Amino acid sequence: MSLVKDPLVQDPGRIRDLSAAIASGALTSEALVQRSLARIAEVDGQVQAWIHVLAEEALAQARILDAEAVKRGPLHGIPVAVKDVIDVRGLPTRANSASRANIAPATADATVVAHLRAAGAVILGKVHTTEYAYFAPVPPTRNPWDLTRTPGGSSAGSGAAVASGTVPLALGTQTAGSVNRPAAYTGTGAFKPSTLAIGGVGVVPLSPSFDTMGAFGQSAQDAAYLAAGYAAAHLCLPGATAAAPRIVVLEDAMLARLTVSGTAAAVASLAQTLRAAGLSVVTAPSPVALEDVLNTHRQVLLAEAGRTHANLPRDLISPRLAADIATGLAMSDAEYHAALRALSGFRAAFWAEFGPQDLILMPAAPDVAPADGTTGDPSFVIPMTALGGPIATLRAGLDGGMPVGALLCAAPGADARLAGFLFSDLATLLDL
Repeated sequence: MSLVKDPLVQDPGRIRDLSAAIASGALTSEALVQRSLARIAEVDGQVQAWIHVLAEEALAQARILDAEAVKRGPLHGIPVAVKDVIDVRGLPTRANSASRANIAPATADATVVAHLRAAGAVILGKVHTTEYAYFAPVPPTRNPWDLTRTPGGSSAGSGAAVASGTVPLALGTQTAGSVNRPAAYTGTGAFKPSTLAIGGVGVVPLSPSFDTMGAFGQSAQDAAYLAAGYAAAHLCLPGATAAAPRIVVLEDAMLARLTVSGTAAAVASLAQTLRAAGLSVVTAPSPVALEDVLNTHRQVLLAEAGRTHANLPRDLISPRLAADIATGLAMSDAEYHAALRALSGFRAAFWAEFGPQDLILMPAAPDVAPADGTTGDPSFVIPMTALGGPIATLRAGLDGGMPVGALLCAAPGADARLAGFLFSDLATLLDL
């Protein structure tokens, strides 16, 4: 789905096309990295997505990959940006926090980065995040569609880097809504695998029950290619195929109350596009109240963030993070465990009502990216994160010149079903 572009917005290309060009010799990885470096020099002074750019290292790795006679797969030679809560060998992982200002460079890559290198990806550098991948303080990164607006968070730099055409793919993390919402706000695609399906060694934690590596690309298909490069083998993402899904447009009281008319219209138009393409599209009420899931997720997140970061120096972190750590530490184990049990019940009740071919469609956020100094409203993504399945962000069009995103969700463990649809000829035709 093509969107009207601001001069700071540029399509970095589809992975299927870039990969085919590299495989045929029509494009080299070195040329692709040079393209990214030139674009960073052109626009990142305004967008401010990047923290560290590994220009010489990336070019050297690209030349090595270009010399390999046998290409490693779809990610061979493709540049990737990495969110600054994820370790990249030789770079500090500061997580946008004064508490980590003097941390030494990482001596090893995070597991997810190592897997991407093994798949042939070129690590181009680090991009901005909110502090500890939480809410505040926000980084300097701006939305390429409108520099007065947020690109979302916490993976602000990841979404903005792809949207501004500086890199085809980017890694993020999602504990609440930190991959799927920034993708929606920046007019890019995303793929967040099933919650807890990917190991997080070498990644700064926030709430271990939810922390999951997520992928950004210009399209959701592109993002799925990146996720397939690092996902656990049992998810069966590489080369995934799937039968045509049934699209279930989710109805819920919170969605109805908060979704603005422009977002609702864009998501309805996307649903109609999918119906016109031959897919079965139905509506169904949410089996559980999403607001209840949202509130329970917050209880678990606070308890775990408090326990995970109990020893952070309070004078070197934001007041909000410090306050929420204190709130989490004040929660008893009994309260924490009760919230975990409640989430388990919500998951069972929700997914029991849907069939094996069902994919859930809903807005990614109530409205387009705001200009209020926050990273926006994550209340639509959070319940789906808590419900545990893979989540893709699809581009649903524009409202007032700003991107609208939609979530497409599958049941926990059904990552191959969602990715298989995104890799399908129909999704390619629709540029999902």
